[in-house]
Amino acid sequence: MDDSAFFIILILAAVILGIFWLVLKNKKRRLLKSILLTGIISPVIYFLIISILIYSITKERSRDFDSVIWQLNKRTESGVDNYKMIDDLIDSRLLIGKDSSEVKEILGSPELKDKQQNFWQYYAGTGTGFGFTDHQLIVKFANNKVIMLEHIKQQD
Repeated sequence: MDDSAFFIILILAAVILGIFWLVLKNKKRRLLKSILLTGIISPVIYFLIISILIYSITKERSRDFDSVIWQLNKRTESGVDNYKMIDDLIDSRLLIGKDSSEVKEILGSPELKDKQQNFWQYYAGTGTGFGFTDHQLIVKFANNKVIMLEHIKQQD
């Protein structure tokens, strides 16, 4: 633990100690109880705060699926962030039961068509967090109808 973490816990402990000192009414052993409770609770609160900060920084954002934005993002060389819409697209079941021409109308042309295994693959951009994550959307067909969508995440 570096000095800044120790300093933050120390400040947090001072505040918590003051609160316990005011809350505990029994004069006997009030200082001992306050110190013990502070020693237990301060690191726990520090850990929770740091965990929430790390989670909020690294969580990939999502947004509602929009066909126009999806296709516009595909045409740009940088900043493709269609991965933010994949989960909403899957949850909405918008493509399930559609044929290949309808899928092409909604998503545009795929980067990869595998006729052997009946799937199309769309590159959906690179997300950040702990490292970089490449995202692909896999659209699986049976009898020229979409039967399943899959969000593939590949960590760098």
